[in-house]
Amino acid sequence: MESPQQNLTDIFYFVQVVQHGSLTGAARALGVAKSRLSSRLAHLEQQLGVRLIQRTTRRLHVTEVGHSYCEHCRSLLDAAEQAQHVIDDAKDAPRGRIRIASPSSFVQMLLGPILVGFLDLHPAVQIELDMTNRPVDVVADGYDIAFGVRASLEDSSLVVRSFGFDPHVLVGAPALLERAGRLHKTSDLKHLPSLATTAPSGRHFWMLRQDKDGAGTQVEHHPKLVSDDLLMLRQAAILGVGIAQLPEFVCREALQRGVLKRVLPNWKLPPGNVHAVYPTRRGHTPALRSFIDHVALHLPDMLSELQCNFGQRGVDPASWTTPSSPMALANGFEP
Repeated sequence: MESPQQNLTDIFYFVQVVQHGSLTGAARALGVAKSRLSSRLAHLEQQLGVRLIQRTTRRLHVTEVGHSYCEHCRSLLDAAEQAQHVIDDAKDAPRGRIRIASPSSFVQMLLGPILVGFLDLHPAVQIELDMTNRPVDVVADGYDIAFGVRASLEDSSLVVRSFGFDPHVLVGAPALLERAGRLHKTSDLKHLPSLATTAPSGRHFWMLRQDKDGAGTQVEHHPKLVSDDLLMLRQAAILGVGIAQLPEFVCREALQRGVLKRVLPNWKLPPGNVHAVYPTRRGHTPALRSFIDHVALHLPDMLSELQCNFGQRGVDPASWTTPSSPMALANGFEP
């Protein structure tokens, strides 16, 4: 059966006539001549071979098939509008403001160079960066995107975009560890002063595992210093205030220089999920979409390069899959 191609403009005119209830009302709203609307409507009906609207000198009456056809036409026009948005967005250069929240240490050690590179590529974009170590509410606080590193992620209505995993390590100053003597087992950690980030429950745990398939051991500790500033915790650890669980990218250089040493190096901590959260996958500005794509292009490679340079063979998060366990309390930092 032959299917004639309807003119999208004629379909739009028909829907407007139905919506406004008259040719006069539609012509006034659209700013076109009433005679043109009448002519295009007649042409559409001729193409379709059916009467969509019964017209008299006084009123219009939409036929049964006209009502049904109108509903499908509305969906067609909506789809056409969305398709046009795809083209418009592709042609529009990223511009405007992006509000970002991120822990300060994450910006200084990972995100900073990526962010600067993005601005160099897109000079019409402005970035408002809030370097905060406190938990943020992306929607309520008005951020477009927030970055963080956590051993576990809470369920959320937000979209979570993971860029890779970075090991967490337990570290301490050489002098502190020398005074403590040889550490052979996890229970030896209870005799050492500790440092930690804020724990939601108020209790602090290290979740340690000797190998990929081994059982996890939970060690509670009572930190002398609690801070969500990881650079502060790193400095306190270097000065011998206590031992700390830190993302490896935070303490990698200190370990290489020998001012920090691993504590119980044969025991592993849950890795940190390097991620971003944002409210929805739809309705993003070209600037935000381009920024997310730019980060996704560069951040995983940066993490891999750092781990290779430090002798890591990658991180396997598969064995740390119990978010309801004390692992959920593992010290990390979060949006």
